[in-house]
Amino acid sequence: MYIKYWNICSCPISGQFFSGAGYRIYLLGNPIIWWGNLLFLLIFAIVFISNAIKLQRGYIKHFKDNHSLKLKACAWLFVGWMLHYIPFWAMGRVLYFHHYFPAVIFSSLISGIIIDYLLDDIQELFAPYMANTVYHTTLVTILSTMIYSFYLFSPLAYGMDGPSSNESNSTMYGLRWMESWEF
Repeated sequence: MYIKYWNICSCPISGQFFSGAGYRIYLLGNPIIWWGNLLFLLIFAIVFISNAIKLQRGYIKHFKDNHSLKLKACAWLFVGWMLHYIPFWAMGRVLYFHHYFPAVIFSSLISGIIIDYLLDDIQELFAPYMANTVYHTTLVTILSTMIYSFYLFSPLAYGMDGPSSNESNSTMYGLRWMESWEF
């Protein structure tokens, strides 16, 4: 499958197709997780650059200890993501899902740390009696979205039996969000 992070919407996506015993398996990935990781990579870059500018200009004297550790961890994970993504980005051949596995792991770790970083900051915006409720509501929403997206897209990864996604009676019919997706 040929996926570049920034043009994931415009390129044709055809999963690596396996079949046998009536099942069809596509290594397509989970778009909620992949696009969410892209969003959190961008948020990390914005947070890191804005905090670096604030620190250099004296707007903030020092970070809270946990904020500093989280940003340092994200910076190292970002370096790891780049080391595992850039070599495949430069290749001129078709890239399959397994080429992106190491980079996705690093970006998923960054996503988890940035979610924790943002949830800590969001708690400070609310009164103490509401901060705990906002924290847990946001966390449950994020986790339930991830679990539901896994539930929706798991037939692609673990094998689906029955009609293809082009047919209206298929369980995968509503998941073809873009015409370029071939499953």
